[in-house]
Amino acid sequence: MTRPAQAVINLQNLKDNYQIAKAHSSQAYAVIKADAYGHGILPVAHALSDADGFAVACMDEALHLRQEGIKNPILVLEGGFDKQEWLSAIEYDVEMALHHQSQLDILLTDPCFTQVKLWLKVDIGMNRLGFHFEECDSIFKQCQSANLNIKVLMSHFPCADDIAQQKTEHQFSRLEKIFNQQQIVWPDLVMSSNNSAAIIAWPNVSDHISRPGIILYGSSPLISDNSITDHLSTDMLKPVMTLKSNIVFVRTIQAGESIGYGDSWIAKRTTRVGIVALGYGDGYPRTAPSGAPVYCHNQRISLIGRVSMDMVCIDITDLDPADIGSEVEFWGENINASEVAKLCNTISYELFCQVTPRVKRTYIQ
Repeated sequence: MTRPAQAVINLQNLKDNYQIAKAHSSQAYAVIKADAYGHGILPVAHALSDADGFAVACMDEALHLRQEGIKNPILVLEGGFDKQEWLSAIEYDVEMALHHQSQLDILLTDPCFTQVKLWLKVDIGMNRLGFHFEECDSIFKQCQSANLNIKVLMSHFPCADDIAQQKTEHQFSRLEKIFNQQQIVWPDLVMSSNNSAAIIAWPNVSDHISRPGIILYGSSPLISDNSITDHLSTDMLKPVMTLKSNIVFVRTIQAGESIGYGDSWIAKRTTRVGIVALGYGDGYPRTAPSGAPVYCHNQRISLIGRVSMDMVCIDITDLDPADIGSEVEFWGENINASEVAKLCNTISYELFCQVTPRVKRTYIQ
């Protein structure tokens, strides 16, 4: 019998979420880096075959998609790390972010790089990647003199996930100012700024090509739970990954007895305990506390004791139907991944990305 831990990926929900994401921009490049946030980069790319384009972190991810027959436009968000990667961009028709003078210096060494479709990145407050505002005029002039193909002016919002912050619209206005200035010289230039949070929460921030990430996978990017803005409700999103397993053993302990490592949970009554085949070796967070919700037989019940590498314990005392073989959901259709993430002092992005390869992915339409 196969170990029952599995992640069920609902591809129709993925497609529906993409349509929600795309509604705010003319185009949307689906962000499928990090194995599509743990959902499987190839199945996700095939399911989103009608997407305007894909965004990945590095050239290795882009080449993997190309070698597997993906024809959609692909953007490498980190750009090239050396000349060979920029040459690969030409060979495999991959679009590249340009965010630093050292990258531009490579592009200026050979006229062949005029073939690369470039997304010039400006830093509007993240202080991570991107040219500073005061550099932009010089950078654009260097690109113009070398006949480089600047397709998109791009940036990334650092605080769009916090609707109480008022920085996002101001940061967008600075980017828009550069865009308007450069359009005189680059009439075909378009703008890309909107991540998932901006798409959901900032209706006045309107770009040409958005880059939805976490909302594709049905999870809110916003700090406030179930936030509803004047623009969109996160309740519209549909969960894509359901992480689940089965009860593999049941035992009864008496009041005063403990469960698991460190005696961290002690029974206050006679307790029926379900042992479930899923643990931190599968990617379920070890930091999940007693009381974290799981879903079994149409009821929310609780995790008890510490998460082990291969198993967890749940309290099924008041759930008579629960027994060996009963299915248990850890997040997905009935338990919001963001709720679990908050209990673990993290975000749903990390939960999805850390689901390990030994958890079987099952894809449904």
